[in-house]
Amino acid sequence: MSKKINMLLRIRHILLSFLLISAVFAAYSCTWQTPFFFDDDGNIVHNDYIRIEKISYDTLSYVWNAPHLNKNRKIAYLSFALNYLWGGYDVFGYHLVNIIIHSFCGLLIALFFSQTLNTGWLKERYGASAFGLSWGAALIWAIHPIQINAVTYIVQRMTGLSVLFSLLTMTLWMAGRKSWHDGRRYPAALCWIFGIMAWIAGLLSKENIVVIPLLILAHDFFLLKRGEFFKLKWQWTAVSGIVVIILIFLYMGAAPWKSILAGYAKRDFTLSERLLTQTRVLWHYISLFYIPIADRFSILYEYPVSRGLFLPVSTATSLVAWIGVGIVSWLYRKQQPIFIWMSAWFLIAHLVESTIIPLEIIFEHRMYLPSIGLALGSVLLISEVSYIRQPAFQGMLLCSVLIISGAATYTRNMDFKDEVTLYRAELAKYPDSQKIRMNLALALNDAGSIAEGGKILEDMVKKHPDDIFILHSRYDFLIRIQHDAQGAEPVYRHIAELVEQDKYHPYKDVISLQMLADFFFRQGHYERTLFFVKKLLKTHRHRATLWFLEGLCYAKLENWSRAKQSFEAAWKISSSDASVLYWYGISLINIGEHDKGCNLLEKASHNTIEHLPAQLSREALKEYCSGKK
Repeated sequence: MSKKINMLLRIRHILLSFLLISAVFAAYSCTWQTPFFFDDDGNIVHNDYIRIEKISYDTLSYVWNAPHLNKNRKIAYLSFALNYLWGGYDVFGYHLVNIIIHSFCGLLIALFFSQTLNTGWLKERYGASAFGLSWGAALIWAIHPIQINAVTYIVQRMTGLSVLFSLLTMTLWMAGRKSWHDGRRYPAALCWIFGIMAWIAGLLSKENIVVIPLLILAHDFFLLKRGEFFKLKWQWTAVSGIVVIILIFLYMGAAPWKSILAGYAKRDFTLSERLLTQTRVLWHYISLFYIPIADRFSILYEYPVSRGLFLPVSTATSLVAWIGVGIVSWLYRKQQPIFIWMSAWFLIAHLVESTIIPLEIIFEHRMYLPSIGLALGSVLLISEVSYIRQPAFQGMLLCSVLIISGAATYTRNMDFKDEVTLYRAELAKYPDSQKIRMNLALALNDAGSIAEGGKILEDMVKKHPDDIFILHSRYDFLIRIQHDAQGAEPVYRHIAELVEQDKYHPYKDVISLQMLADFFFRQGHYERTLFFVKKLLKTHRHRATLWFLEGLCYAKLENWSRAKQSFEAAWKISSSDASVLYWYGISLINIGEHDKGCNLLEKASHNTIEHLPAQLSREALKEYCSGKK
């Protein structure tokens, strides 16, 4: 009989797995051709380091060690490189991988929930309905629209992979915990070792899952042990805290506090303002989870910053509400451990991205890990309501929630059809947003709607005559689309005047100024290029691309001593870049440092990924270095 029951249970798991995967693919079926957006450009489209042509040790190690924008997220970049190998920049393959990752996350959540509900007191209370509760919560999580930015926005595969490995860590920890309690020490140790390996893989996808040890502690203490403090071994608490602190130092350097404070120089809000704002943002995230209306979701938030405790007043009410949650959760931690566990999971999962680190104020993909706790906790709390305990009613309620969430996800995903559609949808939510209106104008111009896009640009220049981003966009429109070099010249002169007078934002305007520098270099206007590059280097001396561009300008002007200084600075930042090695070597040869220059050319010539600079280096070796190959 037990074999038959086990077989039926396996069949049910297989059927529910198929249902979850089908539901996810259906909800995201309109995103296969969603283009690259925003940070996709720097991390994928314009990232030379992921453009591999074959799988080999050399190519994979090259991607692994390359100076990407987010240098610690090596596994994510490896996945982008494999996507590029198999399909170039065809977005279908990138979306397919993201959706598969999301589906596997949903399956692991179902497993993790099932393990949890079949442990200790939870098994006594929920064991009979553990199957339905686990899969119901996993389905709700998987097709909820709060996950869209982590799935449809391609670069946020970093988030998906980190949570995938986190869930693998949690399920292995639960399996090891059960084996340990059953007296099977070796299987337990094996599970925990593999769990640690999965956690490390997650950290190499995105750093926010550094909090996993704290989540495990919260899960064990608040849920599995029902808040019985004396049952929690203090050694594990100390070890978890120490591990998290060490990893923070490894990622942020020996003086993380200085790094954090320095980051706020690039923002238009302070540390205290960010912390105050997050009290409201976290409630907004929760409202999105429980009220999943498609029009409420956004990717380009214009969220008002809290400038004080009562600016706006909702800051104070939000803070008081969180204090109330903490007090009530603690007082009822034994009678209702689900609530304190939900709260702890949610807040711990937000520790990295929603506290002191100077990131943008709000992004929905930050809910990918925290919403796991909300999904299970909500299902468990609702299941305890007396008139909802009937299986038929529970099934109807679950179907209703899934239909509403799935429809909202599909509807919201339609906004990502193309850039114009997305920016129109975002502008409808924030009609006063200068940034969104500007992006809409650029998207319209690129799509061929020049009359509408040009009119928006013209109006914005009149309203914001000294905004570098808007002026650069106007200049680009006149040069690239209208081919009006004469009309563009006054716009350039105004930009140059503003930059000369330091009337620009050294961080907000960096992309516009670098794009202008790149444009003028391609046009052969090296003095103009140097003007912008030197201004940018005052605040961005860590950017190898700026030093390299400066070196190229001096090389074109045949000022080899200055070129050598610039290329040397670029080399110190990016010592494995074949283009940097080539030009640094050439500049050294031109100032008489022959041997050192040839050594650099020799190194560049062996690069198996960057073919052009490698070939140029081989040719230079033959010409300057006595036939070296």
